Amino acid sequence: MSEHQQEQERQSRQERRKQKRNRRGIAFGGILATLFIVGGWLYMLTNNDASQATSTLEKPKTTDQATKNDESKKETATTDDKKEAKKEKKKSKKKAAEYAQAAWVTRPFANVYGDASRSSVIYKADLGDVYEVLDAKDGMVHLKLNDSIEGYLPESDVRLEAPKGTSDEAVLAALSQAVASQPIDKPEQYLGKPIAEFEAKYGAVGNTQQDAVNTYYFSNAGYLLVVSDGIIEAIDWTNASTGGLSTLGEPVVDTSYGTWYEGESLQLKVFPDNGKMRLRLARDPGQE
Repeated sequence: MSEHQQEQERQSRQERRKQKRNRRGIAFGGILATLFIVGGWLYMLTNNDASQATSTLEKPKTTDQATKNDESKKETATTDDKKEAKKEKKKSKKKAAEYAQAAWVTRPFANVYGDASRSSVIYKADLGDVYEVLDAKDGMVHLKLNDSIEGYLPESDVRLEAPKGTSDEAVLAALSQAVASQPIDKPEQYLGKPIAEFEAKYGAVGNTQQDAVNTYYFSNAGYLLVVSDGIIEAIDWTNASTGGLSTLGEPVVDTSYGTWYEGESLQLKVFPDNGKMRLRLARDPGQE
């Protein structure tokens, strides 16, 4: 073999050895890459337990959880409805005053005139009587006495601001002490009610007297009903005691001809009557 051929053979062997080394390197690199990928996957599986994973998304609610939440919402809605019903009930208890503007008579036997010029007296108003104000002008207050009669009182004989006093409960407690043998069960329930409703319970009260404004029904049981337009405005008891009235505090007006105590919607008044004391429980349509 010539030297030239030997040289070619030698170079050929070197080239083959180089190609083998390259193939081994590529294979080894592929193995390393495969090991890296598999190792990384195993690491992720080991260190990322799905049960410990956190997410900003809520887990789907189970049927039991959804049911409990629905029941909770219903209970909350029911509670809110009850609160609202209580509020409405409280509102309904606070009844508006029957009269848009009222006047309270501040002295006994007050002259009520037929016109603003005081040309004639048509009625004598009692202490604490309450009437609806129609107008006020030149020192005279125009009043509605009942559905068919109007009259005028001097401003000096009335007050246009609602009087303040004690509670209705205190008024009724004093009444129960003043009237020892009460012939009427819960008399306050008949105030503002038709006389027919009272007579359906206690029978007809036949003995009556009448003036320009009221009709008075006298009972043999020691009381009388003051009725206007068929509605009971007050109930009087004759020969009553005044011992329990000291619990009511200061009266609105106290004179030798009458004393007036004010509750929230009730009045209790005392009048001397032929050597006895007449006690009157009246409603106050001017109070809220």
